[in-house]
Amino acid sequence: MMSIEDRTKEYRSKIAELSGQIWPSSDAKSDIELEVVYGEAADKILSITRAAFAEYEGKLNPPSGAANSTLEEISSQIAEGGAVLATLDNNPVGSALFRLRPDHLYIGRLSVLPGYRGRGVASAVLRLCEQIAMNVGLKELRLGTRVSMPRNIALYERHGYVITGYVKHPGGDGTDTIVHMTKRLN
Repeated sequence: MMSIEDRTKEYRSKIAELSGQIWPSSDAKSDIELEVVYGEAADKILSITRAAFAEYEGKLNPPSGAANSTLEEISSQIAEGGAVLATLDNNPVGSALFRLRPDHLYIGRLSVLPGYRGRGVASAVLRLCEQIAMNVGLKELRLGTRVSMPRNIALYERHGYVITGYVKHPGGDGTDTIVHMTKRLN
């Protein structure tokens, strides 16, 4: 069986053709440009992630790991697949990490800077993640979010994700729950 590292190397050539495409959004004032990036963009991904999750500081129990992410952690996660970087008006405004698994693509840390929410950035990132999965022959996408973040759940449901399970968050006081969501591709 092929290791995740070998599979990731094989898939990168299939993913590369998606990089640099312009993905228009009717909600945006200008086109959202999406790019598939790797370790060279880890600092941008980290910056967007921290800024996007800052509003949850002191509100989530346990706190989001995004607030304490390090460049090394982000780089390690990117090495398991890659990342999507979204720019709007030449400014990096959104991102997501993706990991390639044998039977699915896992999307993590979908992040949009607060001043750019509601402009179609998250939707465009999700669409590109679907294209990535299709390009490498995967028929399923998975992600997780918290019950305490209902806007995230609603966003994913609008994009065809369904709830497949609930798990108590392993940290904190046990009051927050992780929602697992899946989308099957045709």
